[in-house]
Amino acid sequence: MEPRSFRIGDAMVSVINVGDFAMSLYDVFGKEIDLSQYFDPRDLATPPFYPSNTVLIESAIGMVIVDPGDRERLLSAYGAQPPDAPQVPPALSDQLDALGVAPSDIGTVVVTHLHYDHFAGLTRKVGGKLVPSFPKATHIIPKRDWEMAEIAEARKKGDKDVAETLGVVDESGLLRLIDGTEDLGGGVTLSPSPGESPGHQIVGVASKGETCYCVGDLYHMREEVEHPGLAATWADPEIITRSRNDFALRASRESAIVIPGHMRPGRIAFHGNTPKWSED
Repeated sequence: MEPRSFRIGDAMVSVINVGDFAMSLYDVFGKEIDLSQYFDPRDLATPPFYPSNTVLIESAIGMVIVDPGDRERLLSAYGAQPPDAPQVPPALSDQLDALGVAPSDIGTVVVTHLHYDHFAGLTRKVGGKLVPSFPKATHIIPKRDWEMAEIAEARKKGDKDVAETLGVVDESGLLRLIDGTEDLGGGVTLSPSPGESPGHQIVGVASKGETCYCVGDLYHMREEVEHPGLAATWADPEIITRSRNDFALRASRESAIVIPGHMRPGRIAFHGNTPKWSED
């Protein structure tokens, strides 16, 4: 349950699981395709649990948080977990405190894409008022996601989940929208990887010949790494397949550590023309 930390050259990367969630494979991929060709029948019958990862990067530019989550908000939004759910981890703030990191230490927050589980932890309550969880941080969000129909409509209608997170950050003047590749300095880069959403982006960390990528929901599970065309019902299958193919070649060539939003860290290597996933 403790965060897993490892060095990437001079940088330190910590993977923080804010809570495991059951994910029905039929809810993700639909019932129109034969999922038995990809998944163990036991996983089709009983939804497996997947972690919900937030990543802390400590580099030459300071401290960066990627995809801050909040388990309690997600449970409120999506319903209680079944009795066989894994042990509940401490809140993100408590896990950061255990790493010796205060909210005011965070200089940059990056959200890979605007699905609620990846930004639910942007705010917290102080004295009954919602405030940014990381009050000194610039919050970098993909412009194309900010403008996509469901988010634009949610902002217009004052949707609770959006208003209490993205809305508070925006009103606090901490929001920065980007569109495209960006070098944040200190070996930390942002690059587009659309398909899961129009603006989905990945965060790269490079130092002294070592590389790590926080890839959000470019992949939800191992089977998507090994079958790049296997796409969630909400994703654009053609675009996400292209993003996955491009990224797998890069990650394999660099022997990079890959941190998806809902998997343990691993690496991608090609066996012939097929990308294969192995936990690191």
